[in-house]
Amino acid sequence: MAGRDDARGEALEEFLSKSLLLRECDAAVIAKVSPHLMISEQPPGATLVRAGSAADGISILRRGRATVSLVHATTGASTPLETINAGDHFGDVGALTRAAHPYTVVADEACVVLRMKPDLVDALLSRVPQFSLAVARRLAARSVQLGVITLRAGATPPSAMRAPTPGLGVDGPRRPAPVPAADAGGAVIPFVEVADYDPAAKVIGMLPTKLILQHRAVPLRLQGNRLLVGMVLPRNAAALADLRRVLHTVDFEVAAISLEDFAHTVLRLKLDGARGPENTRDSTAVISPESLTFDAADSEREADKAVRVVGDEVVRAVNRIIAAALSRDASDIHIEPEAGGVKVRYRVHGMLQDWSESPPPSFAKGIAARLKVLSGLDITNTRTPQDGRIGLAAGSREIDLRISTLPSSRGEKVVLRVFEGAGMMRPLEQIFSDPGSLGAVRKALQRPHGAIIVAGATGSGKSSTLYSLLNERRRARPDTNVMLIEDPIEYRLPGVTQVQISAGLGFSQVLRAALRQDPDVIAVGETRDAATAHMALEAAMTGHLVLTSMHANDVASVLQRLESLECSRTLIAEAVSFVVVQRLARRLCPGCVRLDPPPPALLESLVARRLVERGSQVALPRPAGCDLCQQTGYQGRIAVVEWWQVTTEARDSLVAGALHTDVLRAAAEAKALQSFRHNAAYLMARKVLGTSEALMAVAG
Repeated sequence: MAGRDDARGEALEEFLSKSLLLRECDAAVIAKVSPHLMISEQPPGATLVRAGSAADGISILRRGRATVSLVHATTGASTPLETINAGDHFGDVGALTRAAHPYTVVADEACVVLRMKPDLVDALLSRVPQFSLAVARRLAARSVQLGVITLRAGATPPSAMRAPTPGLGVDGPRRPAPVPAADAGGAVIPFVEVADYDPAAKVIGMLPTKLILQHRAVPLRLQGNRLLVGMVLPRNAAALADLRRVLHTVDFEVAAISLEDFAHTVLRLKLDGARGPENTRDSTAVISPESLTFDAADSEREADKAVRVVGDEVVRAVNRIIAAALSRDASDIHIEPEAGGVKVRYRVHGMLQDWSESPPPSFAKGIAARLKVLSGLDITNTRTPQDGRIGLAAGSREIDLRISTLPSSRGEKVVLRVFEGAGMMRPLEQIFSDPGSLGAVRKALQRPHGAIIVAGATGSGKSSTLYSLLNERRRARPDTNVMLIEDPIEYRLPGVTQVQISAGLGFSQVLRAALRQDPDVIAVGETRDAATAHMALEAAMTGHLVLTSMHANDVASVLQRLESLECSRTLIAEAVSFVVVQRLARRLCPGCVRLDPPPPALLESLVARRLVERGSQVALPRPAGCDLCQQTGYQGRIAVVEWWQVTTEARDSLVAGALHTDVLRAAAEAKALQSFRHNAAYLMARKVLGTSEALMAVAG
C-alpha cells in the first residue's frame, strides 16, 4: 500500500510524515515503516479497540473520526475521554504496558486504520528517539485530560487507566487488573473478555437461558467446584440473588464484561430465550426433533414423494436421529442395517457412541429412502454408492449434512457428516493456543505472497482451520480480493468469492480462471493432483497469497507429497512459506481435570516420546469425569499442531538437494519448526490435554 494515493491524492508516506506519531521521524524511517502497516476499513459504530482486550500494537487513524472512552467495569457505562481525528493514534498504553487496552475506541464515522504490530512498535521505541518522544507526549496529554475529567466528576481516577497485571500463564486465560466495585469498600472484580475463556456448551448450560438474557450473565469457566460468571452489571443485587438460588451446587465468583461482549456472545452461541432451563442443563435434550426444518428446495423435492416412500413413523425416527446428533455435537452419524434392527452410532469427540434407541429392521429401507428424498438422490438406486447434501435449520442453527450411501450385505449403510457454519469460523486463538504457533501463523498470513499449506488426516479439521485463516486475513486486510475454490462449498464466507467444483470443472481449471480475476488471496479447498499443485505453487510465486489443504501426517510428509505430485525442489522452495499439520485430540473437561503423578509404565512412555524429562516428578493432568462431561472427562477437541516456517536457509538447502530430515533438523535448531511433541507438552502444561491423548497425538 506504500505510495498508493487515497481519495484526496495524498500518498501514504506523505500522510505518515504529518501524523502526530511520525512527523518528527526521518523520511527513511517512514519509508521502512509504511510497507509493514496493516490497513483496515471500519464502518461507523465499529469498535476499533475494546477495553480489556489484548494489546495488539499502536494504530493510526488514516481517515475518519473516533471517540476514546473509559468503560466502567462494574456498570458498563462509558465516559468519553477525547475525540481523535485523522493523523492521531491510539493503543499506545496497551502497547507500552504489554497488557490489556484500558479504554474503548469507537468509530464515529467510516474510518481507515493503519496498525503497527507490537514487534514493529518495539523496534521503533528502541531505535528511534523521535518516535518514543511522540508516544510519551501523547500519553502525558491523555493523563492530563483524564485528570481534568476526574476532577470535574468529583471522583477518584478510574482504575481502567491502570496497567493490568500479567495473565494467568498456563493455568488460565489472561485477566486484566482488578477494578474496584461501585460501592465503597466493595469486593474487587476483574474486567474480562468472554473470548478469552471460550466456555463450553455445558458450562453455559449451568445457567438457564432465561436468566442469562435477563441478568446479562454468562458462565465462563468451571474449575473444580468454582464457577466464574461474567456479568454486565456484577453488582446487581437481584441478579446475584438469582445466581445464588440457581447455582447452589457450586461456588461462584463474578467478573465484569462489556455490554457489547455480552451481545456478541449471545449471538455467537445462538442463545434462544424460548429454551427452558431443563433444556439448557441437559445436552441430550437441547434439540427437539420437531424443531428441525429442512431447506425449501428439499421440502419441494419431498412434497410428492414423502407420503409414497415412507410413513410418518419413519419421518419422526429420522428427525430423532438427527436431533440426537446435534444435541451431542456429533461430527458424523452412522446408520447401519442389522438383523436385529437399525444400528445408529454417533462420532463424538472422535469416538463412536451407540444411540440408546434401536429402530426396528423394517425401518431400514424407509430411513435410507427418507434421507435420499431430503438430499435429492435417486431412491430407486440401491446398488451403487451415492453422495448428496441436506440443508436444515435447528432453531437459529444452520446445519449442512453431507450424505453418503453404500450398499452392504444387509441393505444400504448411510453416513452423514455434520457441518455447522458457527464451528467453521473459530478465532485463530482457539486453534493455535500456543503463542509461538499463533504468532508464526499470523506472520505468514500477512505476507503478500507465498503458499500456506494446512495438512492432516481425514477429519482432522483442515477445512475449519482454512476458513479461520481466510477469515483472519479478510478481517485484517479488507482491501484484498479473496477467492475460494471448494468441493463442495461448506460455509458462506462474506466478502469472499466462492467457486464450487463440478463435473468437468476441476480445481486446476477453476484455479486457472481465478488467476484472471485479479486475486490477492486464493484458497484451494484441497490439493489432490499434480496440475492443481503446480498451478497453486506457481501462483504463490507470482505475487499471490495461496492457502490450500492436503492429506499428510507431518511436515516431512508434506514435502514428500508435493514431490510425488511432480513439483520440483526449486518450485517448492520458492513458493511455500508456511506449513502447518494438525491432529485432533480430546480436550480435558475443565470442571474435573486432576493433577496426579503418572504410573511408572505411563511415565516411561512419556519419557520415550520426550514429553517428560527422565527423572522428573511432575504431576500431569488426567480425566476424572463429572456431570458436565457425562463422566467421560473430556469436552470437545483441540488441535495438536506441527508447523514449519520456511526460511532463506531452508530454501537454499532444498534447492541444493539436501535430505528432508536435514532441512527440518536445521529448521528446528533455528526455532523455525515446532514439533507435535513441543505443542503437546505445552497443552499438557495448560491442563487441556491428557497424557494418553498427548501420546496418541505424537505417535506416528
